[in-house]
Amino acid sequence: MIQYLNGNPVLSLFIIITAGYFIGQIKIKGFALESSAILFIAMFAGHSGIILPPDLKIMGLLFFIYAIGIQAGPKFFTFFKKEGLQFNLLAIIIVSAGAVVASLGVIFLKIKKEIAIGLFAGALTSTPGLASAQEATGSPLTSIGYGLAYPFGVIGVILFVKLLPTILKVDLEEEARLESERQEENKIKIYFSHIEVINPAIIGKSLGKIRLLETTGCVISRLKRDNKVFVPKVDTELQKDDLLRVVGDPETLEQATMLLGKKSKKKIPQRSLDTQSFIVTNKSLIGKPLRELEISSKYEANVTRIRRAGIDIPAEVGQKIEWGDRVVVVGEKKIMEELKDYLGDDIKKAEEGNIYSIILGIVVGFLFGLIPFSIGNVISLKFGLTGGVLLSGLLLSNKGHIGPIIFRPPTNIINFLREIGLVFFLSVVGCKAGSTIVKVIQEHGVILFFWGTLITITPMITVLLINKKFFKVNLLQLAGALTGGMTSTPGLAVASSMIDSSVPMVTYAAVYPVAMITMMFWTKILAAIL
Repeated sequence: MIQYLNGNPVLSLFIIITAGYFIGQIKIKGFALESSAILFIAMFAGHSGIILPPDLKIMGLLFFIYAIGIQAGPKFFTFFKKEGLQFNLLAIIIVSAGAVVASLGVIFLKIKKEIAIGLFAGALTSTPGLASAQEATGSPLTSIGYGLAYPFGVIGVILFVKLLPTILKVDLEEEARLESERQEENKIKIYFSHIEVINPAIIGKSLGKIRLLETTGCVISRLKRDNKVFVPKVDTELQKDDLLRVVGDPETLEQATMLLGKKSKKKIPQRSLDTQSFIVTNKSLIGKPLRELEISSKYEANVTRIRRAGIDIPAEVGQKIEWGDRVVVVGEKKIMEELKDYLGDDIKKAEEGNIYSIILGIVVGFLFGLIPFSIGNVISLKFGLTGGVLLSGLLLSNKGHIGPIIFRPPTNIINFLREIGLVFFLSVVGCKAGSTIVKVIQEHGVILFFWGTLITITPMITVLLINKKFFKVNLLQLAGALTGGMTSTPGLAVASSMIDSSVPMVTYAAVYPVAMITMMFWTKILAAIL
C-alpha cells in the first residue's frame, strides 16, 4: 500500500487532506484542531513512509502567503495611523517576547535552532509563521517543533483568556456596558438637515464658488425653489429662500447652516428625485477622487455616501473610489440608467477574480524576494520567497489597481486561495517531519514540551504587565489584542463567548495582520542570527 501511494502522490495528498479535514472537525469541549489536523495526519503518514513531492509544498506556500498578503493589505497600513497603534504595539510585543524566549532556549538549553523556531511558530499557533520558518530553515525539524508546541499553544491561550476577568478583578458585564457607551459616543453617523438660504453673502453665488463640500464636508442632495425640486449642479446659483436638503454629520451640518442661512421646519418632497446605490466596477474610475467623477455636473446628481466593506463613509471630494464601492446617489429618475452604465454596477464582475492578477502578484513577489536588505551592520538577508510574496500581496492590494489590473479579488476567492495553499503546504511539510519525529521526541521530548509552554505563557504575561503600566486598555480590548497577537482563533472564540460584545473580534481583526507579519519576519531574523 505504501509503495502504491508513493507512486501516486496526488492520491496520497488528497487522502491526507480528507482525513485531516474530518479529524479537524471533531470538537472536544469546544476545542477542534481544524486545518492543523492535516499537519498531524501528514506527520503520521510521513512516519509510515509516505513521501510527497516538494513542488506541492512550494505551490501551496505561494498561494497561502499571497492570499494572506492581499487579505491584510488594505487594512495593514492604515491601522498604524489610528487607534489601532497601541493594539498593534501590544501584538508586536507579544510576538517579540515569544521570539526572545525561543532564542534563549537555543543559547542556554542548546535546543537546535530549527526546532526552536518551530516551537516559536507553534506556541503562537501561527501557520504563516511555520511557512516562513520552514523556508528560512529548510529543515523538517521546524515542523516537528511546531507540532509539539501547537496543542498547548491553543489550550494555553484559552485558559489565559478564561482567567483574565479573575486576574484583573473585572466585572465582564460592566466592562461591556462601558465599552458599548464609549463606542456609541464615537460612532460616525450620517444625518441630514433642511436649511433655508438667507445669508446675503452667498445669494447669487454658484455652488462651485461657495465650495460647500470642501469647506464643511456636507453635500446638498436636493434644492426646492418655487415648488420645483431638483438636484443642484456646480453652476447652480443660490437664491434667497431656497430650501436645501443637506447631508453630513451634526458638526458639519452646523457649519453649513451658519454658511447658508438657518434651519427650516419645511421638508422637501421626494417627487421625481430618486435615491439609488451602485457598485463601482468601471475600472477607469478606480483610484480617482470623488471630485474627478464629476457626477454632479455630468448627471445632475450627487453622491451622498459611500459604503465600503460594510461601513458607511462620508462622500468627501478627496475620497478615492475603490473597486466594489457601493455609492449612494440622489438624482432624477431618468438619469439613473445612464449613471448605472457609467459606474458599472456589475455584481457578477465585482464577485469575479482575475487569475492573471494573482499570478502577476506572485511573480512580483518572487522578484521582491531576491532583494537583499540589512539590519544595521550585523544582519544581512533577503526577504526570500515567503517575505517577498507577502510584501507583494500587501503593497499591491493596498494600491488596489495598476491601470486596468485589479489586485483585490473578492473575499471568497481570497479564502479559497488561502485554504487550498494551506492544506497543500501542511500535507507536504507534515510528511517530511513525520519521518524523524520519533527520534527527536526520544532525544529532547520533555525539554521541548516545557520550552514550547514557556513560549506560549511568557508573551501573554508580559503584555498583561505592560498594559497595566502603560496602555490601560479595557478587558474586552485586551482579550482581542491577546488572541490576535497570539494568532489564536480558538482563543477569540472563547473571548467572544464570554460576553455579548463585538469588541474582542474587532480588536483581533485589527492586530492579527500585524502579529502575523511580525511573526514571519522574526522567523527570518532568528534563522539568520542563531
